[in-house]
Amino acid sequence: MNNSGTPEVLAVVPLPSPVERRRRENMLARLLVITLEMLLSEGHTDLATKIETAKDMIRELKHVYPETMNV
Repeated sequence: MNNSGTPEVLAVVPLPSPVERRRRENMLARLLVITLEMLLSEGHTDLATKIETAKDMIRELKHVYPETMNV
């Protein structure tokens, strides 16, 4: 809140339409399945690969849910 007692807006995040969000959610779900199957079936033991994959998944999650930009 500022000195006059009114709340301040820190950021405005443009949210996708419900149809676009649903499309993004479906794509994210498919990507999660593919990624998990790949990591589990090929038995990746390289930690760097796992970390990069986790970073990619976080970027995709933020794309689907822009409200989570600070997570």
